[in-house]
Amino acid sequence: MMLRWLLLALLMAAAEAQPLASRADLAGLYSLRGSLGLRARDWPLRSDPCAAWEGVACRAGRVVGVTVAGLRRTRLGALAPRLALDGLRNLTALETFNASGFALPGQIPAWFGSGLPPPLAVLDLTSAAVNGTIPAGLGASGNLTTVLLSGNGLSGPVPASLLSVGGPRVLDLSRNNFTGGLPNVSGVAGGAAAAASRLNVSGNSLYGVAGDAIAALTRRFQVVDVSSNYLDGALNGSDGTVLATTNCFYGVPGQRSRADCEEFYRKQGARLVDAPAPPPPPSPLPLPSPQPSPPPEEEKKKQGISKNVLIGVLVAAGTLMVVFLVVLLFCLVKRRSRGGSGGRGVEPNEEGTGTRSVRRRDSSVNPVVSSPSAVSPRANGGPKDASAIAGEFSYEELVHATGGFGDDKLIKNGHSGDIYHGVLENGSHVIVKKVRSNGVNKHASELDFYTRYSNDRIVPLLGYLSKDDEEFLAYKYMPKGDLTNALHKKPVDTADGLPSLDWITRLKIATGVAEAMCFLHDECSPPLIHRDIQASSVLLDDKYEVRLGSMSDICIQQSGGSQNVFSRILRSSNW
Repeated sequence: MMLRWLLLALLMAAAEAQPLASRADLAGLYSLRGSLGLRARDWPLRSDPCAAWEGVACRAGRVVGVTVAGLRRTRLGALAPRLALDGLRNLTALETFNASGFALPGQIPAWFGSGLPPPLAVLDLTSAAVNGTIPAGLGASGNLTTVLLSGNGLSGPVPASLLSVGGPRVLDLSRNNFTGGLPNVSGVAGGAAAAASRLNVSGNSLYGVAGDAIAALTRRFQVVDVSSNYLDGALNGSDGTVLATTNCFYGVPGQRSRADCEEFYRKQGARLVDAPAPPPPPSPLPLPSPQPSPPPEEEKKKQGISKNVLIGVLVAAGTLMVVFLVVLLFCLVKRRSRGGSGGRGVEPNEEGTGTRSVRRRDSSVNPVVSSPSAVSPRANGGPKDASAIAGEFSYEELVHATGGFGDDKLIKNGHSGDIYHGVLENGSHVIVKKVRSNGVNKHASELDFYTRYSNDRIVPLLGYLSKDDEEFLAYKYMPKGDLTNALHKKPVDTADGLPSLDWITRLKIATGVAEAMCFLHDECSPPLIHRDIQASSVLLDDKYEVRLGSMSDICIQQSGGSQNVFSRILRSSNW
């Protein structure tokens, strides 16, 4: 039995691997290639369509599927796109045609009603800019099982042939401009609805009494969606699921207002069906006999009790108000005394350093500390809280992610360490920097920076690990690489030979770098100097948003000092 299945699988694979053997199919494909203006890189000349043409599926040397969704036209073909699908008539073994999202402006030709390939079961023209009316005979043959025409500009009435018993099991005509009434197929409908069958005519301008038509359609389809139309009348009982919101049905929740419905019907020269008269109100219950009024002494006693209750409530409310005012006054005094002791614009944090209010400072450049690891007064002794970063990954995880730090995972040898690309067990991509420390924590300032600050313009640090004489820092992976690769990308790597970066993207990147520098200079306390701004330090995510990296040389910007600023910066860096 197992040998029989293996033999069958081999026969099927061999059938699928056969080259195109039908001249009629080849002529049909070349006709589609020319009329749709498809690019040579997708459908190359002098090559087997079954093996090299994107979106063409073959079986036993015949074309059984054509998908142009996602393909692009040539520049000349894009100037005048049109619905030209005459080549389909030559593909006599075609089972599926998918042009979803591929612009085909024009009317569906009349031969679609009876001239489509007999085996064709799936026709998908979703959001293809098709207009006009649907040919009357489309779907009448019973071969089509799925017709998807949503999101187009089709108009006119919905053909009854599409809704008959022999029509498609899945029919989507939503978001078009169909008008008129919903066809009543009660005369031909019968039996139970097919499994997973669905009709969607939502988002059109259908109107008229539709209760009986919907009831008949539920015996043809399991799900009937007629929402966002102007159908009228009452909904009768049905055998399936009916979605009928935003219509003009009475007695059904979620409908349009009566004024909107009357206005639409007036423009169509029709009138709404009057809603049934509401049932008569129930007969009034007999009034209870009047109770005898209480004697004057009891009435005075009740009034006295009411006055006592009112006085008690007022006293309680006044007491609560006084307590609230006292607490409020105490809080204000406490806050003022705290503000006077904290200094103007500075609040002490847990390390005793001041956190400045975010405010633009003087734009002049100040000298910097000559020590490279001087983000904070305690940076030379290691990060402030390395446990806040360490522990994210184990050494074994990093070795497994980077393939044992092999050369195939090596991105480059940076001046601060070797950079590797890694993939974690959950599929996440990371960048791992491997540094030989020789007993000296070379990244103390960088780790101290990450424990203190975070910003959308700084590349995130995911984890830190120290093992023997090596340090490992894991960063978030940036899909677009660094600015060097983006600026110097060869034209052959881009579609149609366009430049690697347009000027809008370049301006966006320059703005992102400026925002990152503004964060370091103006929003960090004390102000920080990056000291390694270059194209390779500017990383880009999948949307070309800037994430500044290479934070290992960061240091504090000191105020005061008469030594030349640029001399001190250059002497204390690796430039």
